[in-house]
Amino acid sequence: MARSTPVRAQGVNRATGEVMQLDLFGDEDARPGPDKIRYDWNPHPGRHVNVSKSLMRKLWRKDSGYDQNDRDIFGFYLAHSPDGTEPLRMTFKEISEILGPAQNTVRTSVEKLHLGGLLLEAEKFGRMRFYRVNPRAGFDGPAKKQVDATKDARFPQVPAPADAQAKTVRTPRKRKAA
Repeated sequence: MARSTPVRAQGVNRATGEVMQLDLFGDEDARPGPDKIRYDWNPHPGRHVNVSKSLMRKLWRKDSGYDQNDRDIFGFYLAHSPDGTEPLRMTFKEISEILGPAQNTVRTSVEKLHLGGLLLEAEKFGRMRFYRVNPRAGFDGPAKKQVDATKDARFPQVPAPADAQAKTVRTPRKRKAA
């Protein structure tokens, strides 16, 4: 198995002894060649998502207003969303087939997460809506792009807003006698 070598930057000019300024947090897209993957944690190399630990701790509390399905759907969006601010272009049916809960459960959880600001609506085609993770909750990409993405993003709400909690409590319909 071939090991990738890290990209090294010189901190000192060896000819003059002068200390050079390092650009440690530069734009990763400017890096040439096959080293586009920023992290290589074997045996599963790939990218990582920057999330707020304090927000995640609040989200996983039992009094957060979000249930286990909501947390699973949010984690699915974190893991499957494309880089940057691109939306996850999957239908609720596709998510349901991969994750397990019913399609209506996925729809209800996405609506609740959207009302709470954890997911933001990014695109709409007819009746279909595609959502992306709020960059204030999680972001996959360089820090410079995250700063730009958070400028117009609202703050996520934990505990869930009362509107979101009320929508998940469904009352059974009364059937008329035939």
